[in-house]
Amino acid sequence: MSKAEHDFRAARTREATPRYDRAWYESAAGALNRHGLHGLRCLDLCCGNAEFSEILRDRFGMRVTCADYAPAHLKRARSLGFDALETDLDAAAADVDRAVEPVRGAFDLVVSLATIEHVFDSDNVFRLVHRALKPGGLFLVNTPNIAFFAYRLYAAFSGNRPFDEGHHVRFWSFRFLRTNLFLNGFDVVADERRYHVLPDVVFDRALRGRAWLGRPLTAAFQACRLLQHLPFGRDGFTDQLTVLARRSDTPPIGFGAAAAERHLAGLADPADRARAVERIRAAHRLGWLGEFPLLRAFARDLA
Repeated sequence: MSKAEHDFRAARTREATPRYDRAWYESAAGALNRHGLHGLRCLDLCCGNAEFSEILRDRFGMRVTCADYAPAHLKRARSLGFDALETDLDAAAADVDRAVEPVRGAFDLVVSLATIEHVFDSDNVFRLVHRALKPGGLFLVNTPNIAFFAYRLYAAFSGNRPFDEGHHVRFWSFRFLRTNLFLNGFDVVADERRYHVLPDVVFDRALRGRAWLGRPLTAAFQACRLLQHLPFGRDGFTDQLTVLARRSDTPPIGFGAAAAERHLAGLADPADRARAVERIRAAHRLGWLGEFPLLRAFARDLA
């Protein structure tokens, strides 16, 4: 089954069973509350069944536009009264750019929950968001925290990755997400990582359905509610990687040496190019490129 076939089938299933209690909804809503974000014009990117779009509208007074590519999701969003934007983040970059052009610079906030781990070219996500936001607009992004200790245990028990048939094609830690945001023209405003759910499903799969063995392990993870507050505890003891970032004036460069070189060559405005070059140099000075040798070498050559 292709990724598109999986997504369309999952969309039809979700349409019949809306859920408002997902951990990533709780994580994102908590971040919005803590930062007093209400009454904004918002794009819900890859809105899915539009449950969080409803939360944004009803609880936070947002004026929401839903974006997705699954017909069932777009149909439900429109039935709930939302404007809908059809966009496929796995399409060619030029097609993604054309899709966002009608709403370029229109939004105060873009929300992307449990999305970027499903996208092959994550630069498409960041570039679309940068274009959709007003100058200084905010981007609330959420994805599973691959550094979470439960996922490490899963790999140890099963020898497999912790996500089954959801087509997770890229895995994110805070460091990796922060660097991608920075090189794509965003500055992190707040690290909103939190522990939200017990990993019962994770252990059930890892132990091949032996729930009796998974229960004590699951219960032990209650300790994460305390351990997440230790120094560096957010790295290993939080399941939801949620970050609030602000759009800067620096144009998106993309992640990777080839992408950065291509985008720099395409910047006609000398001021834009200077800002982009300085951002790459800054990432290098901060030590954020240490595990990416090609990108590190590219940054060094710019110095």
